[in-house]
Amino acid sequence: MYTFGVPYEMQSTIRIGSRVEVQFGKKKIYCGIVKNLHNHAPEQYVVKPIRSLLDKEPLMHPDQLKFWEWMSSYYMCSEGDVMNAALPAFLKLESDTFIQLNDEFDINALELSDDEYIVLQALQIRLEKQRKKTAKDSSQENTNTSLPAE
Repeated sequence: MYTFGVPYEMQSTIRIGSRVEVQFGKKKIYCGIVKNLHNHAPEQYVVKPIRSLLDKEPLMHPDQLKFWEWMSSYYMCSEGDVMNAALPAFLKLESDTFIQLNDEFDINALELSDDEYIVLQALQIRLEKQRKKTAKDSSQENTNTSLPAE
């Protein structure tokens, strides 16, 4: 269990059971569930802020969180292990999550925010690199094919 700071703009909307995006280290991004709200900063480390609130309404009921706590005690595992087992994959957010551009979706770049536009550009560049690599790998397979000796 970890303590994260609630940014001012989230203080009126965040509740116990809310799903949030948090960062560990410099690059690891994970999904967390708010179990408790308090004003006690830990002395051992500097509290990092929650990056974003992922849903408008809490996904977990407080009784469900109590049940997860009991399960972690009974099965001698962490509450995070219970959460990972209980939540469907599409509700989890991990650093290894793969995001890809949907070619069939019509995107109007003029309607995107600056951050969304940067993500779109990065996905388009990655898609183009993947296509070039696939084409290169395919052409190498064709030139490296040996014919049987007669």
